[in-house]
Parts: sequence; C-alpha cells; structure tokens
Amino acid sequence: MIQVDSIQIRKAAAPDYPGVSLLMDELHQMHAQARPDVYRALQTRMEKQEFVTLLETDKRYLYVAESVSTGDILGYGSAQLSLIQGVELLLDRKMLYINELVVGSDGRGQGTGKKLMHALIELGRELQADSVELTVSTFNTGAQAFYEQMGLSVRSSRMEYIL
Repeated sequence: MIQVDSIQIRKAAAPDYPGVSLLMDELHQMHAQARPDVYRALQTRMEKQEFVTLLETDKRYLYVAESVSTGDILGYGSAQLSLIQGVELLLDRKMLYINELVVGSDGRGQGTGKKLMHALIELGRELQADSVELTVSTFNTGAQAFYEQMGLSVRSSRMEYIL
C-alpha cells in the first residue's frame, strides 16, 4: 500500500493522462477478469485522444485525486450532467451521472475515494442536480459497500439470463 500524506482533488488536465490511463486499465482489467463473457481484454482502456476529447466535452466533468507530495495520480472520477426533459412517463430533472470512479489498488483505504465522491456530490449540488447516480457491477462488492457507506442506495437492478 502506498502511504499518502495529503491528497488534493482537482479538475483533470491533459498531462494527467498517463496516471488516469493506468487507473482505467486497472478498472477494466478487473471487469474483464470478472466477466470475460462481456468485456474484451484490452491493451489500453482509454487512448489519449479520448481523454483529451472528454476534457473538452461540455457538461462532462473529470477530476483526479493527486498526492500533494509526489504528484502521483491516485484516483480518477468522471461525470456528466444529464437533463431529462419531455419524457411523458418521467418528471423533468437534472442528474449528475458518474461514469467512472476509480482508486488504484495500491492507494485504497486512505480516503481517496471518499474525497473524490464528496467532490462529485458537491459538483452535483453546484449544478443544481436533483441526484447523483452511477452504475456498479454486482461482482464489485467492495464498490457497492463503499457507495452505500457514502449514502447511495439501490434504485434499480439490471438482470440477465445468459443463453
């Protein structure tokens, strides 16, 4: 485990790509190992151009958790603001959807994920969103417990029948 003295949460920038890429690769590897019937084994989960495009996308918000002493990227979170309007069955609302929240396995257990999550929840408040939502795979029990500890609750479940 990496011992970190101080962690800062800040908006991501293009020079953060190498650290973010490593985290995204680790996240994807976990998914590919747990569900090889769904996820492809990839060499790189996120190419640099994709990251740069996300940084420039309107209503898309990317944050990193950085070690103040070393500058290492310990965590990454991305979210997008979605406006749900004019759907006959649904009330109009704003939702901040968390696309990714990942902390490297070496840096877990030191509050990095909590700091990232708090930053994203605060962003949702600033954007006057009605909710902050995300999807978590059932095999990722550690993440499920973390999100419940952070105050999130299960709203729905997606089920499958494998043929």
